[in-house]
Amino acid sequence: MKTYDNIKKLIDWSEKFEDQLKEGENWDDKNFALWLSEELKVIKQPDMILSEKTKPAITMYIYFMYKYALFYSRKIFKNSLIYSIDDLSVIASLLPNKQLTKAAVIRKSLNEKSSGNEVLKRLLGQNLIKESNNPNDKRSKLLELTTAGFMELNAVKDQLEKMGNLVAGDLNEQEKIFLLNILSKLNEFHRPIFEANNETLLNEKLGIKNEVL
Repeated sequence: MKTYDNIKKLIDWSEKFEDQLKEGENWDDKNFALWLSEELKVIKQPDMILSEKTKPAITMYIYFMYKYALFYSRKIFKNSLIYSIDDLSVIASLLPNKQLTKAAVIRKSLNEKSSGNEVLKRLLGQNLIKESNNPNDKRSKLLELTTAGFMELNAVKDQLEKMGNLVAGDLNEQEKIFLLNILSKLNEFHRPIFEANNETLLNEKLGIKNEVL
């Protein structure tokens, strides 16, 4: 019975390894052995120390990834009423059928107030979103997607999915999951700082001295 169980484990591991192989990539015993060692946490990653000189590289590579995504997105939005990733982030904040105030949309889409208002003005002008009176606050309006907005998003949906695959590059499934977890953790850290927009706190964290009046 134990022998059968062990064979079954090997079969399951083999199938899992084959599932993460890229198209056209063949089975390789050495790669399978390395993959299995990582899967079972046999290989311990060596302790690494990130020096102060190399830490700025994190910012640099994150910026590079943004520029790559921006470059790809321009190709997708070239013939679309959706003008940019900023437009897309506003539309996404209203999915699936949400009604939000302008301030909430700008906050959820991570736009700054001035640029966010410009995006909203453009989308309203193109009838991709619409506004209505807020029953809870007569001073504000509620925004929601229009039918045209849903249709415009659906028109580029497949290309956006392909862009997601392209941005993820040649990472395997495990690496994609790891990256997603890391990015999610970073987002949870940065969002409250961004939303608070506390100049004193930001100056402190960035090492900027406050001006003495």
